[in-house]
Amino acid sequence: MGTLSPRLAAIVDALPLAPGMRVLEIGGAPGAAAREVARRLGDGHILVIDRSPKGVAQTEQNAAAEIAAGTLSVRQVAAEDLVLLPGEAPFDLAFAVRVGALDGRHPEAGRAALARIAAALTPAAKLFIDGGDPLRELSLPRG
Repeated sequence: MGTLSPRLAAIVDALPLAPGMRVLEIGGAPGAAAREVARRLGDGHILVIDRSPKGVAQTEQNAAAEIAAGTLSVRQVAAEDLVLLPGEAPFDLAFAVRVGALDGRHPEAGRAALARIAAALTPAAKLFIDGGDPLRELSLPRG
């Protein structure tokens, strides 16, 4: 629950984070990377989405302090079903680690997920996934 694995630390270090950003992590349970991102965002915010009720519960438990501080929130939803809540601001950056819909294992879900993720981001936002060195950027469909 404490420290990040070297792999996750490298991924977080590679993200172009800035204080005040709104960040979306797809498939982020149990919240280790998200907690580190939240620490670096200052008055920003990270939303962790995960399709697994168990994963959401683990993240809520692990990140209770960040949730209480208002820097992190968790939502149970699959990427391909993601929609911004009424009044919710779009995100400045998104990332995913080991998400089948985004790494090519599930191409149809991936197409749906990319469209939903793109719709939840600002026009200039980028999406990063693992599998690069340590990250690679996925191009997003832009309406």
